[in-house]
Amino acid sequence: MLSRLLNTLDWIRRITVNLVFLAVVVAIIAAIAMNQPRVPDQGALILNPKGALVEQLTLPAPGAFPFAAPTGDQSRMRDLLDAIHAAGEDARIRVMVLDLSEMNRASLSKLQELRRAIDGFKKHGKKVYAFGNTYTQAQYYLAASADKVFLHPMGMVVLRGLGLYRNYFKDALDKLDVKVHLFRAGTYKSAAEPLVRNNMSAADRMANATWLNHLWDAYKRDVAEMRGIKPEALQSLLDHPAQHLEKQHSSLARLALSEGLVDKLASEDEADAAIAAELGLKGTERFPAINYHHYLKAIDRNGKTHGDSVVGIITASGTIQGGKQPSGTIGGESLSTLLDKARRNPRIKSVVLRIDSPGGSALASEEIRERLEKLRRAGKPVVVSMGSMAASGAYWIASAADEIWASPTTLTGSIGVFGLFAELHDGLEKLGIHSDGIGTTSIAGGMRMDRPMNPELARVFQMSVDDIYQQFIEKVAKGRKMTPDTVEKVAEGRVWSGIDAKRLGLVDHLGGLKQAIAAAADKAGIAQHYGVLHIHTPRRFMDRLYADMMGEAKAWMPTPMATMLPASLHGVADGMAHLGAAANPTGIYAYCGIEAP
Repeated sequence: MLSRLLNTLDWIRRITVNLVFLAVVVAIIAAIAMNQPRVPDQGALILNPKGALVEQLTLPAPGAFPFAAPTGDQSRMRDLLDAIHAAGEDARIRVMVLDLSEMNRASLSKLQELRRAIDGFKKHGKKVYAFGNTYTQAQYYLAASADKVFLHPMGMVVLRGLGLYRNYFKDALDKLDVKVHLFRAGTYKSAAEPLVRNNMSAADRMANATWLNHLWDAYKRDVAEMRGIKPEALQSLLDHPAQHLEKQHSSLARLALSEGLVDKLASEDEADAAIAAELGLKGTERFPAINYHHYLKAIDRNGKTHGDSVVGIITASGTIQGGKQPSGTIGGESLSTLLDKARRNPRIKSVVLRIDSPGGSALASEEIRERLEKLRRAGKPVVVSMGSMAASGAYWIASAADEIWASPTTLTGSIGVFGLFAELHDGLEKLGIHSDGIGTTSIAGGMRMDRPMNPELARVFQMSVDDIYQQFIEKVAKGRKMTPDTVEKVAEGRVWSGIDAKRLGLVDHLGGLKQAIAAAADKAGIAQHYGVLHIHTPRRFMDRLYADMMGEAKAWMPTPMATMLPASLHGVADGMAHLGAAANPTGIYAYCGIEAP
């Protein structure tokens, strides 16, 4: 009798818990569905990106919900650009306010694209304001595009220039008796150098200095143009900061004001009052405003794609891996499926492939490149638009396009290949762990990390890397209509800025996604009348729910653990994550170990 009662109580408990969970989910769905914001009349658009600026939101693998940890904050470039463009033509929006306090990682090419959109907004006769307690280097670039830049009297503009610093692990791995076998083709292919060296190689130092200087010159030139100062003055400020600060009695805020970096030192309330005055409001009356997320929900931004003449847009963002991969990662099978979908759709006359990737699996890169060629053979022109980076395996893919567009500050090239094998045998021996056994061939246990690497397999590995490198050279030569010798001179794993890539023939034109779309329409003969259709993998209901729930949850969740790491360890964590993500059965990669600054 007691056992039956306990079972009944347990059954009631289970039903109650499930009903409560279901009620919470229904409440969240209802709140999302009913939250339809309204655009204020004669108000302000608040552009408040959070976290990293990305081409494609990174989501967990299909089926991972609800167990996956939330990703870091991300702001999709398409959302930001759509909001700016729509607000420029919206009579209800009078001004734009840049709230950049929660934006962190942003490459220069993405910042430049946003700046161009903000300039377009201002051409409609509308003002742009920026306020910040502190501006990081990325935040300040966007803030400088405003008509008026406010800074808190106790704040600062944190500019530092560009640099590339890594941790090198050879000595540490030697102490652990870990032998790293690196097989590479390309003098400048340095992605795995930190595992076999204690410092940056001379070749890598020279190549990195070239593109870093190109990007830093572009940053200084743009800021100088936006703020009406000289690039030399900005360089002097950062080369001798203490000297300049001393003249302003150690006040970083007054230093920013005196150097022309900001227009006025003001508290947030004072900045709000100035914006309210622009809108014709008086006293302490708060100006009506709507943030860009709510603004996008309140308007129809999908545009019309009616008719039979459409340019398809496919986004390829993240590390290249094999198989099916979630948004924010390029899957060989996933992206190939989207390309096939574009090929079979009779409305799509041409395709723009927007790439933002450091590369990854050589095998998956070739799988995608083959589908691009199949798309072209079907009579549909393909134009590649490069984002912050389209290097190594990403350039392998891009080389099959009819035309390539890049930003002047895009990082591309890195035409090279490497393979990696870590041998733990000696370290395990010291711990008293021994490996022994028998195989039917001389190489049966040759790829076990607990055994010394078989010399025969080492030769095979290097020959395979050399072979794939030659295939890389030949495919680029064919796609770019160059000779293999010409390609080899600009290959060797070297990274180039968009400016140099254009000069060397690796890209055709300098420009953004908008120009690439126009070029694709022109190549298809539909430039006079065409629509735009974004092609993506349909997300399941639970994955969409995850994205919406996590977007709301991040407002109250604590700072992600990764951001609490010392800055010097971020590169270690990121590098290891990328190498793990790009893992593929062949062990051979076309990957660039640089993050676009």
